[in-house]
Amino acid sequence: MSNNDCMNENPSETKNQMAEALKKLIKDRPFSKITVQDIVTACNINRNTFYYHFENNYDLLYFTYSREVMNIVESFHNAKASIPEAMDFVLDYIDKNQPLCKCAYESLGEQQLKIIFEKDLLDFVRATIEYYGNQNNVSFTEDLKAFVGYSYSNLLSSQIIWYIRHSLDLDKEIFRQCLQTFFTASLKSVLEEAWKKGM
Repeated sequence: MSNNDCMNENPSETKNQMAEALKKLIKDRPFSKITVQDIVTACNINRNTFYYHFENNYDLLYFTYSREVMNIVESFHNAKASIPEAMDFVLDYIDKNQPLCKCAYESLGEQQLKIIFEKDLLDFVRATIEYYGNQNNVSFTEDLKAFVGYSYSNLLSSQIIWYIRHSLDLDKEIFRQCLQTFFTASLKSVLEEAWKKGM
């Protein structure tokens, strides 16, 4: 397959193909040992195709993990998952994809992971606020939704990163219960108080 064939057929599919190759390679070796040649060999493409889409392996890793997070959030949006169900979904994903999650944490760093998580979690938190408002026949101001959305997406992303970092050393069930209880109870309290104040 030539470089032009890949780019003309479906650039998005080519990027996804490289992301899948990286996910498989990460299971067998450290990210630092994975080369661009490994990726192009696994995908049966040439190096020009890789560099058409990505600057380097770090760029590919960022794309791969961003795609994974977006798919997770989209899944529990589509399933209309409750907060506890969504939290379970995220933590189960981390448990089942430890090599990729650890690699993203170690290679991209906490700040880049926060950017990846917050972008998609913000939509989920805002949807949760909307759901609460609809259930109680109340509407919240855009200012409140923006403030609470940012605050809780920031909090959730920090906790998810902490879980990735320490998941091998903690009681996962206790962490799960603490996260769900804190997030559910505190968000409900904030929204109830905002409701009383007409915010």
